[in-house]
Amino acid sequence: MRIGLIFNPTAQGDKARGLRAQLEMIADECTLMPTEGPGHAEDLAEQAVSDGYGMLVAAGGDGTVHEVANGMVRHPEGLKRVALGILPMGTVNVMARELKVPLDFEAAWRVIRRGYTQWIDLPWMELQREGETHRRCFPALGGAGLDARACELVRWETKKKSGQWAYITAGLRAATEVMPTFRVQAGERVIESAELIMLGNGHMYGGPYDVFPQARLDDGRVDAIVAESVEKWRVPQYAQAILTGNLPELDGVHYFQAETIELTPENDERVAVQLDGDAMGELPGTISVQALGLQVVMQRPEM
Repeated sequence: MRIGLIFNPTAQGDKARGLRAQLEMIADECTLMPTEGPGHAEDLAEQAVSDGYGMLVAAGGDGTVHEVANGMVRHPEGLKRVALGILPMGTVNVMARELKVPLDFEAAWRVIRRGYTQWIDLPWMELQREGETHRRCFPALGGAGLDARACELVRWETKKKSGQWAYITAGLRAATEVMPTFRVQAGERVIESAELIMLGNGHMYGGPYDVFPQARLDDGRVDAIVAESVEKWRVPQYAQAILTGNLPELDGVHYFQAETIELTPENDERVAVQLDGDAMGELPGTISVQALGLQVVMQRPEM
């Protein structure tokens, strides 16, 4: 099987030289495909499907996984022909953690070379960007409201130097703003005037935190946590609940699973959207799930 490995040669800043040295060690086992800028990973992935590659490896974080997956789906046969592997080199690596892929480079590459695959669900979101409607898949997670606004506020320089701390500081900055509200509808369930929705394909969100306790990667549903009001004085409480897995138990927080979700901004206010940890656009939006739509390379479960 031909393996294409897509990576951003500058993604880790000062660590870029070390990253390239690691990739050169496996260059005889795959084709290295460096990106040249934002969105280029999608172009490379789409072309790799046309060129007959059977596996595409996203070497990076959840943002790289997101771009490679969206490049695969641009080809009519992409999801049928190609498996998606992950070499976790990002800040958070939620998708790699969900698939039990080791964070160590050599151990992760061994998982990829073993080639054990499974089909998992592929969530999608229709959203707005620069006045146009776009439809994108998000293998790991998404959100609207406060956390998406935090993603917009993340500074590249801070992220490069301090990793996950960049998201924490951006979240604190977002919490000082007045959040716009939006309506959430999933079937007959309706939540008015929400300030935050967190969407997960698996259990984790923002790192190794079990935020969605009922989630499964193969149940045909997306998990959602909705907060009616994100009160600034409760930020420490929210943080503690995320760390302990008790977020759904807080007052004013709703947890549910759905095949489709409609998100509509109230009062014509702009509500930010993030997918797989990157700012992506704004509401209104529609979330749907392509059941068992994506073939992924993962750690073989213990018998």
